[in-house]
Amino acid sequence: MENGERVELSRGLSLTHLMMMGMGMMIGAGVFVATGIAIGFAGPGGILVAFALNGLIAFFSAMSFAELASALPTAGGAYTYIDEAFKGLIGFISGWMNWFALTVAGSLYAITFATYTVFLLEGTSWFTNLNLEHELVIKLLALAIALVFVAINYIGVSETGSIENLITLGQMGTLAFIGLFSIYYIFVHPEKLAHFNDFVPNGWDKVLMAMGFTYVGFEGYEVIAHAGEEAVNPKETVPKAILYSVVAVTATYILFAFAAIVGAEPGNVPLTEWFAELGPVGMGEAIKDLMPYGGLLITLAAIFSSTSALNATIYSSTRVLFAISRDGRLPSLFSRIHPVRRVPHYALFASSLIILSVALIFPIEDVAASADIVFLLIFLLVNAAVIRIRNERGDELDYGFQMPYFPYIPLLAILFQAVLSLWVFNVSPTAWAITLTWVAIGLIVYKSYRGARVERFKSEREKVFEEEVEAGARYRIVVAVSNERTAPVLVRYAERIAKQVNGELFVISVVTVPEQTPLEEARQFADGARKVLRVARESVSGDVRVEGIIYYSHSVYRGIMSAVRDKRADLLILGWEGRSRWSKYVLGSNLDRIVRDAPCNVIVIKPGETERKEKVERILFPTRGGRNASKAAELVGLLAESYGANVTVLTVSEAKMNLDAVLQRIPNARLEVRGGNVIEEILRECQKHDLLIMGATREPLFRRLIFGEVPEKVASKCRKTVLLVKINRGIRARINRLVGKRE
Repeated sequence: MENGERVELSRGLSLTHLMMMGMGMMIGAGVFVATGIAIGFAGPGGILVAFALNGLIAFFSAMSFAELASALPTAGGAYTYIDEAFKGLIGFISGWMNWFALTVAGSLYAITFATYTVFLLEGTSWFTNLNLEHELVIKLLALAIALVFVAINYIGVSETGSIENLITLGQMGTLAFIGLFSIYYIFVHPEKLAHFNDFVPNGWDKVLMAMGFTYVGFEGYEVIAHAGEEAVNPKETVPKAILYSVVAVTATYILFAFAAIVGAEPGNVPLTEWFAELGPVGMGEAIKDLMPYGGLLITLAAIFSSTSALNATIYSSTRVLFAISRDGRLPSLFSRIHPVRRVPHYALFASSLIILSVALIFPIEDVAASADIVFLLIFLLVNAAVIRIRNERGDELDYGFQMPYFPYIPLLAILFQAVLSLWVFNVSPTAWAITLTWVAIGLIVYKSYRGARVERFKSEREKVFEEEVEAGARYRIVVAVSNERTAPVLVRYAERIAKQVNGELFVISVVTVPEQTPLEEARQFADGARKVLRVARESVSGDVRVEGIIYYSHSVYRGIMSAVRDKRADLLILGWEGRSRWSKYVLGSNLDRIVRDAPCNVIVIKPGETERKEKVERILFPTRGGRNASKAAELVGLLAESYGANVTVLTVSEAKMNLDAVLQRIPNARLEVRGGNVIEEILRECQKHDLLIMGATREPLFRRLIFGEVPEKVASKCRKTVLLVKINRGIRARINRLVGKRE
């Protein structure tokens, strides 16, 4: 970066480019192998239904990916989304499984290359004369091609975007041509439609098996999300590319399967038995019977698809392992970069070891089924993640696309993907054994490796100052400050409370950067936060222990919530400038969510127009009684005791209220009972007082509001300092309980 210029990636990827990326990843070698095997047990109609329903389920999940990609533009695929939503064990296991899924897919592509290469060579006399064991040749070829692309990735040679686009166009064009030719073929040979007479010969449960077994052909569109920083108008083009590519690939698969069914020449053998006997090369034999040079055409398409996909999965699996290690959740060895090749060579070695081992040990059916199970489980978690992220951070994120019928679409996807993953057991029990073994290893790593348990997006922080006093503090108060005008007011009230309850203060300020900016870059923007903390420090008398801390985060909400969790806060104090500009919020989007979600007591302070350091002599506490009021009265009593102030307990109601519990907590309080308009009476009375304290209400018509309509409207119009209080647990009771435990 020179002369203050910001370095960004060039935005040159159009909608077409993005679609090519997604379709290129989806149309991998798996469909050439899995389709023929699936016809063998699901039947001719079963495979068409399986592809159509898989396309629908994939479209549901694609909407989840599209929504998350539009809101989190730098998200690194499924692992990032899941870890963003769930963190902890689920976040780690998702990355662990994502790495495994890509490596197993790489094994599948290596075996597919070898299988169709042998299929092509079988048509030559010289290969036949060698009398080689086909299974052995397939395994050796799979190892050889995998090693070739491992070497390519190590050297650093990569295919250019133009070559990838050409390969994708070739894949799509070949499959589409075969499918369209089959439609022409059926007009010439209508008797071939008889193959569909026995539509689902083995029952509809086999269709579920086929869906689970072929689902690997529908993964891959998540790669589009990675191109957010290089896409033209990414919030629009990225979601469109994800959804359009799923539709295009689904249509292509259905045509391709139709071509195989009408082209097959099973003779006197039932069609399903014919495909079952041929297994992974069933598609090749069927297309060879369908059209001239069909065998050569489908073999070349499979070989090119498998090599392209193999290279992509070796690259992707290496980068996923590298990313997990860089996050500190696996040993740093895997995030080391080769000094010359500039590639994560240890991560490449680990990924390659799994690819080669799986390709050598397991049959292709088990490898394909393992990839299916893991991808189904990962996509299931992504659908769960989109629900959690929308519910918890919907007001915070800037969405370019939001799916309709939320949350029903991701819930349906979760249900279907859970069923399909379980049904794959009927195809390959070994695949489930492999998957569970890998998850078990992941659990062992998570429990034994400390770094695996670290939250990936935990806010970075910097201690600015610390004032030590006599030890023994029992009550922890976090004060969030953001500007120099209100910081002294918030800290003074916090210190008053801390003195009364033997507490300590943590004064924090949050510095935020966009999602696409690493948190470490936020430090260059921290000068303002340091200045605010210095101003806050000058307002502390020195009678309580206090720390000043800057939190670096991708949002104010996450920064403050991190501070509350880190410091195990009993009380959070926030500032409020006045009524939110947006009618959908009470106090403001961040403030609303923090008050709602904070696992502690919360006080929101709106400084008065004439807020001064002088003693508060008169406190007004409007209330209608109830449990929440008695809890808030504890705070009123504390501040009254600290300031030596007189308290007026005001109730505006025509009915007689029982305020005994409130008055017991505020010694020497004066009770005022009024009739008339609640808001007007409170505003009239607060002119005679120095401080107004109001607790949360439980008004049924305003459940979405945190404090209720009356406190929020009064606070907006009152010119005196206002404290809005949400008490989850009593203040004095909390102190007494802690003292009782420790003394």
